[in-house]
Amino acid sequence: MKLLKLFFLFISVTLSAQEVPRIKLQDSTFLALKKLEVKTEVVGNIATTTYTMKFYNGTDRVLEGELAFPLGQGQSVTNFAMDVNGKMRDAVIVEKELGRVAYESTIRQTIDPGLLEMTKGNNYKARVYPIPAKGYKRLSITFEQEMIASDGKHRYTIPFNFQEPLDFSLDVLVYNVAQNPKVKSDNPYKLKFKTNEGILKASVKETKALVNTAVVLEFPVGNTESVTTYDNYFNVYKLFKPQTRLKQKPKTISLYWDASYSMKFRKLEAEMKLLDSYFDYLDTVQVDFVVFSNATNKTKRFNITNGNWKLLKKEIESIVYDGGTSYLDLKNTSNDEILFFSDGMFNLGELQDGFKGNLYTINAVDSANHQFLEYISNQNKGQYINLNSIDTKQALNALKTESFKFLGIDSNRTISEVYPLVNTTITSDFSISGKFDTNTTVQLNFGYGNQITEQVKVNLVKSSFNSLVKRLWAKKKLQALNSNKEENRAEIISLAKKNHLISEYTSLIILDRIEDYVRYKIEPPAELKAEYKDRMANNANEEADRLEDIEDRRNQLFEDYLDLKKWYATSYPILTKTKKPQPIIDPVTPPIVQPTTTVPEPEEATSIRTDPTESSDDTIIENQIDLNKRIVSGFILDDSGSPLPAATLILKGTSNGASTDFDGKYAINAEVGDIIMVDYLGFYGKEIVVGDSNSISTMLTPSDALDEVVITGYVTKRKATVSYSVQTIQSESLESKSMSDAVQTLSGRVSGVAITNGSGEAGASPTVTIRGASTVTNNATPLYVIDGGVVSDSTFNAIASDTIDSLTILKAASATALYGSRGANGVLVITTKEGLKNNAEEINALNDKIDDDINFKPWSSDSDYIKILQAQTTSKEAYDKYLELRIKYRNTPSFFIDVADYFDSIQEKELAITVVSNLTEIDLDNHEVMRALAYKLDYFKQYDLALHVYKEILKLRPEEPQSTRDLALAYENVGNYQKAFDLLYTIIDGQLVEKDLDERFYGIEHLAFIEASHLLQTHKKEIKLNDLQKQLLKPIKLDLRVVADWNHNDTDLDLWVETPKNQSISYKNKRSDYGDRLSQDMTDGYGPEEFMIKKGLKGDYEIELDYFADDVQKISGPTTLKITIFKNYGSKNETKEVRIYRLDSEKDVLEIGSITF
Repeated sequence: MKLLKLFFLFISVTLSAQEVPRIKLQDSTFLALKKLEVKTEVVGNIATTTYTMKFYNGTDRVLEGELAFPLGQGQSVTNFAMDVNGKMRDAVIVEKELGRVAYESTIRQTIDPGLLEMTKGNNYKARVYPIPAKGYKRLSITFEQEMIASDGKHRYTIPFNFQEPLDFSLDVLVYNVAQNPKVKSDNPYKLKFKTNEGILKASVKETKALVNTAVVLEFPVGNTESVTTYDNYFNVYKLFKPQTRLKQKPKTISLYWDASYSMKFRKLEAEMKLLDSYFDYLDTVQVDFVVFSNATNKTKRFNITNGNWKLLKKEIESIVYDGGTSYLDLKNTSNDEILFFSDGMFNLGELQDGFKGNLYTINAVDSANHQFLEYISNQNKGQYINLNSIDTKQALNALKTESFKFLGIDSNRTISEVYPLVNTTITSDFSISGKFDTNTTVQLNFGYGNQITEQVKVNLVKSSFNSLVKRLWAKKKLQALNSNKEENRAEIISLAKKNHLISEYTSLIILDRIEDYVRYKIEPPAELKAEYKDRMANNANEEADRLEDIEDRRNQLFEDYLDLKKWYATSYPILTKTKKPQPIIDPVTPPIVQPTTTVPEPEEATSIRTDPTESSDDTIIENQIDLNKRIVSGFILDDSGSPLPAATLILKGTSNGASTDFDGKYAINAEVGDIIMVDYLGFYGKEIVVGDSNSISTMLTPSDALDEVVITGYVTKRKATVSYSVQTIQSESLESKSMSDAVQTLSGRVSGVAITNGSGEAGASPTVTIRGASTVTNNATPLYVIDGGVVSDSTFNAIASDTIDSLTILKAASATALYGSRGANGVLVITTKEGLKNNAEEINALNDKIDDDINFKPWSSDSDYIKILQAQTTSKEAYDKYLELRIKYRNTPSFFIDVADYFDSIQEKELAITVVSNLTEIDLDNHEVMRALAYKLDYFKQYDLALHVYKEILKLRPEEPQSTRDLALAYENVGNYQKAFDLLYTIIDGQLVEKDLDERFYGIEHLAFIEASHLLQTHKKEIKLNDLQKQLLKPIKLDLRVVADWNHNDTDLDLWVETPKNQSISYKNKRSDYGDRLSQDMTDGYGPEEFMIKKGLKGDYEIELDYFADDVQKISGPTTLKITIFKNYGSKNETKEVRIYRLDSEKDVLEIGSITF
């Protein structure tokens, strides 16, 4: 029996670069900060600040905190500490994957952990648990900054921006500086520096103080050159004043402009001032302007003369910032110079080709990938221009002049591992670190291009004065290794662990118990090391048991694969076709008769409904029953005696008609000798001659011909056997009706369609109403589509019936699945004979989509913002309104998903893709949000973009086998079948078992086995196998396979399938005698869960999804579900459908739809 697990409320933090962390609740209120202690220490050009914060949780719930904050250029986190059992405990460096596993495992045991990770660029996230109900949590974060000199001064900002009073203290200590620092911004806290034992110190301490003004300190640069050593490490600092060397003015420029959502917060004014100054300086230049976000949005050429760039400026000012960031489509250029305006935070694809020529990266947002921007500019004879730290004059000078660079050192065998890398640009400050074996002299070279113009000799003498030197060297080496981080991963991890550095592959972790440090082999802080070593020394037997358990689990997997093979090889009973039962004649029901047979008249003709509104949604009596005329009634049944609801009856030669109700009953005015034509989709029609009896019933025979695909002209016509909500009339039937226009053609011809005159006056345009539609406005008019395109009412009314090849009516779910809210009143789809020749592509595309969508129940949001968008009259108006709404919902992932669905529903696919791609911009490295995005990209068949997202998810969560499987399937989608197979086989072979210590995801291996076997079935020639793989895996074919994936961890969803034999297949009943098979129940998150059957039974397979439980209320919003349905899996006629749903916990069961055999 499943247990509902405890909910913990996540809390998040929003923080601009160089702001103090604040914990923000989901309702946009902030967790109360009661006490703040800040300590800043300055040594030379290195400043270190520690924030110690005491938060109060006034709620009745235990909270887990998530603090997300960016740091500026040159800043990095150096320590993290948290209150554990009343004492502050320092974090230790751990490999990122192991840190997450340890953190999340201890949370499930309700034990106190803390984790701080580096995300993209220079952004960080700290996760803290627990913050007790009605209690306090104390934590501290320390970061370090290498200050850059400007005008002979170092400037340092300590940000404060609190609106509520709190207890506050600030201590600033400055070492080895003879001159007092200056406190700018009017010295808000009255800091005064005093000398104490050679240290300059300023302090302030207040209670219930309003701390809302930043402290800005200026330190005069003392020594313009200094050398510091520690053991065999050295650090050289020098302040330069490079000579100015103007470069040759470019004649052609490529200007790349990042228009992704994150760039909405750029300092546009600073960028415009720089361009204005630069174009004025260049005077005449050709500019190729490229705007990009999730795709390249615009490319345009401007010719600037006399510095006049008004047209380009106007173009820039009109840009809308929306979507993720992809560099995939940015191509190399032959232009003289490249100006690359971006934050460097690509999240949908990286540069495929390196740029050639002078590349200047220009950034004007706080949260940026400074290291990346600096690296690519240094490698391409340019410079990184950070407009957050320099003014327009300095930035213009960087564009006008050649870059002054570090060109390496003279050869010296006693010196090694010198950093930074050669070609690093120098503006003023420069520091270099390295290792040396013996006292020696090193010569540093500087200059322009490859020309050395300045040399500096430095004497290195060993000392043990300052251990900071070793740390500075380690940080510079880490920065160099990051230039090729994938290849240098192992070295980065080793360096970071030895030198207490946080990196893309290492994190800072705090655990509560010594047992947890031992279990995960994480060396604890100093106070626990002795006990840790003792326990590890006695842990040999436990390690042996662990390895044995892993081997046992791998062996069990191969036994599971034998069971799968046995299931696939089993020939399940072939059901023989039983003799159809004879119709049972109820005493109240008239007997079944042949066309001309009569039956007794009903007792009361007046009991027949005459008000169409009293009929069921799918039944309309087209013409009012005239009680003063003869009424004929009866039943229309199939050949088994079952009623046929919504069958149509037409008096031949007239437009008078009727349709049957749910019980197959009809009533119509008819006289002796009249001929009633009876039609029902999927059955042969009949003509019945009315005799003397007022009661006539008949049976219809199924038509196999309607299952065939008929080719007419250049267009493939759809199968007619789809579902109750789609009806099609072919041209032959239309031509048999002597009607002049399309509206008259429908009259009495299609069940559930009513034709009325709008005003009742002669010549008035008739009104068409489709029953079964969900009218959301007072206007009940359906949507009209002719030859694949939406048309107006007047265009539809004017079309002549003899020009029509076929007419299709979409009702209910079918209409809204294709056209969203626009299809709420139903859709009339007309294919004309002329259109078959001229619009074949559009018609085929629509027909395919109708066939694809009809069996699935669409999901649509009922959120207020969607209703607002639906009220707009054009897609442009809707998009403008979305941009307005985005301000309010910018931190709500489900908003972007819902809006993307809306634009998709109104056939604005490109807008939908742009909108949903914003998910990568709003929450950096949130794997759950990224999975939701990847699912939507799969749905939109944006496989290249999805591949990049799945790659990033694997980097973020390599400990979860779902990440490997998702990436494997993404490689399959882009045609890299060998890579897909190899990744799947790492799961099949049990290589990931060790990562899943608690067997949370046992069963995913079975799906990988099926998917790898499928690859062999469909692409065997493109995959190389070893002997073991050839023996283990064989090609497979399945009639039906349904897979459910979802994006949330610690979330339990259950796949249910109702078979044609009315058997419920679920976690309680995973198999059936007919070969139905359901995979292992995934109770701890993500899925996947899978239903499959080798030979499908005739009938409907109803698919449902039970939203059982969520362990955690997610910042990432409601769970996103991906349903993938394969028919004829592994066969040449295989079809694949992907559907995405957003789940709310209030909805227990989601009806996905049905698959018919």
